[in-house]
Amino acid sequence: MNIYSRKTISYLASLLLAGLIVGLTIMKSDEVMASLKHANGYWAAAGLGCYWVNYLFRSMRFCTISSNMLKFWPDAVKATCLHGLAAYMLPLQVGDLTLPVILKTINHTEWMEGGRILIKSRILDVSTLGFCMICSALFAQVHVPVLLRTGWMATGVAMLFSAVWINLMISLGLKLSSPVLIKYVRIFETVSINWQEVVLSMGIWAAIGGCIFCAARAVGLALGSGDVVFLISVQLPLQLIPVQGFANAGNHEGGWIAALAILGIPASDSLTFALASHALVLVYVMSLGAIALIARK
Repeated sequence: MNIYSRKTISYLASLLLAGLIVGLTIMKSDEVMASLKHANGYWAAAGLGCYWVNYLFRSMRFCTISSNMLKFWPDAVKATCLHGLAAYMLPLQVGDLTLPVILKTINHTEWMEGGRILIKSRILDVSTLGFCMICSALFAQVHVPVLLRTGWMATGVAMLFSAVWINLMISLGLKLSSPVLIKYVRIFETVSINWQEVVLSMGIWAAIGGCIFCAARAVGLALGSGDVVFLISVQLPLQLIPVQGFANAGNHEGGWIAALAILGIPASDSLTFALASHALVLVYVMSLGAIALIARK
């Protein structure tokens, strides 16, 4: 199967996934609308605040990673909001690749530098998410088979030390590469991580946890703080699957249903909560566009 066939299949799968979620939303429209109609406004607003704090930390991390001293306001804030909007709304994870283009447009950041910022940001995200998975595998009070819990923890460890594995592969690649290729490989040798980036990444994921906690409470799903960590450790890794529908359709619902099922919530109720929370998160994501417009002015 050539690359064009794989792309075609991925696009079709993405469209089918989005269509499936639309169909399920129509089928469950009464329950979803009732959940949103009776949503707690205070929890919804708190979730929006946590979501914005998440992007505040992301903007600060962009400035820390950038070797060109990217300005926090308006450049980093605008770039972060536009990138978050594109990454969430576009299918197949292609929105994530728009960061170099966004940075080039905003402040003429070089393509290689934009790619370096993107790669290092994702390494930090994967490492921090791996830490969440380890904590959840060790301390989650849910009934999970020992073999599955062990594999879950091993995956978390691999993700936590992803920077180390990448550094080893780069070192090996440098030994086997030509001098011309080495010049470009060294540009992406960005896996050395300092404490500021670690603290900001922890802040990002704490804010994401707060957002999920508040969104769940807003739609009537009473989760504890430990349940939220568990939900993050199950739901967010599933969003790394490249078959992603428009506006994260399918990945969001699949992760929530899988996590809530393990927590003992029936699949039908889990689907309602997943669809309602997705609608709420979609409002949060769209607010990034408004912030980007403000930053532009």
